[in-house]
Amino acid sequence: MHGFTEDSSTWFDLARGLENEYDLVMPDMIGHGKSDRLTPGTLVDLKQDLADLLAELRLAKAALLGHSLGALTAAQFAAEHSELTVLLILEDIPWFDPAALPVIPQDSYSAANPTAIASLAAGSPEQALAYCAKHFPHWNESARRAWAESKLRFDTQWFLQPPQKQPHWRETAAKFTFPTLLISGENSRGSLISDGFAREALKTVPGMQWCRIPGAGHYLHYDAPEAFLSSVQTFLRSHYPPQKG
Repeated sequence: MHGFTEDSSTWFDLARGLENEYDLVMPDMIGHGKSDRLTPGTLVDLKQDLADLLAELRLAKAALLGHSLGALTAAQFAAEHSELTVLLILEDIPWFDPAALPVIPQDSYSAANPTAIASLAAGSPEQALAYCAKHFPHWNESARRAWAESKLRFDTQWFLQPPQKQPHWRETAAKFTFPTLLISGENSRGSLISDGFAREALKTVPGMQWCRIPGAGHYLHYDAPEAFLSSVQTFLRSHYPPQKG
């Protein structure tokens, strides 16, 4: 499950490292990628959309991986459908605890603010790619293209959606009955998970593991693709041995 304003193309590089061992499903959330556009006045329910997708595909069980909003969606789905969840991988999920808030530089998300995204969505592929290259020069070409082009496929009606009430992270995590991996980066580079929060989560959630990738920010799969793939592969192979290949 991709993050906000992204789409399934965010996973293409990761997929190349996993496709020989696993069958992969990489959906576009509503209003993202090639999915339907939002209907004004209609509330979005991403958790139900995921449930409907798995039911339509007739998947008895799935290993879930999500980034940011996608991680939040996967976690909430898994908490309510543990019987369908083999394991859960959460990349920089927006979970916070007042006692261990991350210290993130104010300019960390300047490249992804609503005004900038709306401008990119109305622009050209060349403009979006140049903008991404300026703000994320250390990414490889594939990552920059995925990030940039996803903005052209993003429905800015999302910005008119009312905030959705989210359960407290402890309430969600208390329902986990499966192996869970939390992946984070450095707060100074924009990662949402503080070390203090991660340590608290490890004490709170049975079976949770934590992987902190140095030098990475919020977009770990773009910032450190090899390290991210390695952490995902290791966790998958340990708890969900390959079914193919």
